[in-house]
Amino acid sequence: MRQILKPWLLLVALMIVAALAAVACGDDDDDDDGGTPTGTAAATGGTDEVLTDVGVTDTEIKLGQHIVQSGNLAAVYAPVAPTLQAYFKKVNDEDGGVCGRDITLIVEDDQYSPATARDRAQKLVEQDKIAAFIGNLGTPPNTGSASYINEQEVPDLFLATGVPGFADAATLPWTVLYNPDYISEGHILADYVNENLPDQTVGILYQNDDFGKSGRDGFKENFTGTVAEEQSYDSTATDINSQLATLRAADPDILYLYSTPAFTTRVFGYMSQNSWTPQVVQSYVNSATTLATLVGGDAGAAAGFEQIAGTISANYILDPIADADNPAIVEHTRIMGAFGGPPVGSLSVYAQAIAETTVKTLQTACDNGDLTRAGIMAAAESLDGFAPSVILPGISITLSKTDHLALQQLMPVEIQADGTLKALADEPISSE
Repeated sequence: MRQILKPWLLLVALMIVAALAAVACGDDDDDDDGGTPTGTAAATGGTDEVLTDVGVTDTEIKLGQHIVQSGNLAAVYAPVAPTLQAYFKKVNDEDGGVCGRDITLIVEDDQYSPATARDRAQKLVEQDKIAAFIGNLGTPPNTGSASYINEQEVPDLFLATGVPGFADAATLPWTVLYNPDYISEGHILADYVNENLPDQTVGILYQNDDFGKSGRDGFKENFTGTVAEEQSYDSTATDINSQLATLRAADPDILYLYSTPAFTTRVFGYMSQNSWTPQVVQSYVNSATTLATLVGGDAGAAAGFEQIAGTISANYILDPIADADNPAIVEHTRIMGAFGGPPVGSLSVYAQAIAETTVKTLQTACDNGDLTRAGIMAAAESLDGFAPSVILPGISITLSKTDHLALQQLMPVEIQADGTLKALADEPISSE
């Protein structure tokens, strides 16, 4: 009797356990609205289960970017989005993605317009349902989109601008600024001029928005010489010759440019046509290879470098020409060639730095077991001493809940006729 009863009791117990398990699993079959964190089983880099909400499935992490792709500025910033796509394709194909998932980047054309950027951001959030934004570029577009993105509580990571207001974590808690801030760059350039070009007069040309005003104000706060003249232009201007004529008439020793590459190119054209040769000091937004290519025009970048040689600027990434043999640039060149990226230049190196920081953030969120929007934001805020491979030695990224400025060091440099950047300090200067 005991030999028959025991198997029968065991069978009943197993049936009860199975029924309870079925009830528990039934909860996972409920419809999910995409906004409530759920657990998903996937490769997690050491985490057994990862929470997700919007833009992340078992196979994909969906990111978004708005950037200028049409209009006058499209050619200037053309390398950025293709570099991000190429680097993410490399990560997907060679590294198995992040957290066992492929990264998908959806890019929208914001036409460098605040209103269009707001519209494109809304499309990416509400229709494409991305997990996070990365690398939204330019001061006017980010001015149009940042408040909306923060209202939606979507990570707005690694903005490609340097207006310090975007790093205000109290006002924009979901936004992280990537570039060194423009006020601090102005301080650093003014300090260099004070020490190495004392008792000089300066003429200032700046873009009439938060970008130009920040760089102008930072320089004037620290500059100890005389400002002979300053002129502004609107980002939509088609001609700045009158401003340049006024600056030339003031005959400054130094011409300080807080202008974007398209307008800086016009300045060098005007100087060449009028045999005007002040010492030019300019913002890092004018990446050397991009500016030389634009200035050289049909004659090519080599001719452009000869024309802009001697210009003083600032830098925080490896020099794609001088550092061509650096393993990081060698690998960058391979990635761009193998995965459909643009020709290697300053902006492609810069964009890969953003891509590497994005991958590090996503992997950190995975390791934390939380790929929700909030989890991705928390991962970004936890970066501590992270140095992308293509950043200058001595520069790294540390963020926190109250510190949303990623890069905080700059190296003063002088552009050489052969396209290399000559360092003007022993080590990068902190902007803190």
